Amino acid sequence: MAERNEFRTLMEEYIAFLEESVEREKEKYAALVSYDPKRTDKVVAEQQAANMRLARLEECREEAQRQAGWEGLTFRQILERTDGAEKDTLTDLFERFENAVNEIRFYNSRSLSFANDGLRILGAAGVGQQTGTYDAAGRQHDGVKGASLFETEV
Repeated sequence: MAERNEFRTLMEEYIAFLEESVEREKEKYAALVSYDPKRTDKVVAEQQAANMRLARLEECREEAQRQAGWEGLTFRQILERTDGAEKDTLTDLFERFENAVNEIRFYNSRSLSFANDGLRILGAAGVGQQTGTYDAAGRQHDGVKGASLFETEV
């Protein structure tokens, strides 16, 4: 039973982090649309630190879930194996978890869309497209136009 309490405690910490991450995603989007490079650099640095903490929390969650006897189970499967007050508590936690993840995805997709639109406006290629690459001798690869505005023929 102590292991399940530890799992719930960890999930509360994890969810609080995810809910804070929603605010970071909102700030990241606001920084992008502000066109303020210092503000954008700051949120990118914060994002890198948050990603490391997220990875650590996920590892801890997996271990706590294993110790609670729920290794490899989805949240839905865990709920099927619980009842009473424990099920109610976990249902609330898992709903908060899902809501936070969905909000993070929403704001992240807005940021990515805005950044990609900006790249298209500047004439840069989208994600996955090769742009203005050069070999070790400084020659541009055949058939690839650079993304630089200075390489545009007038």
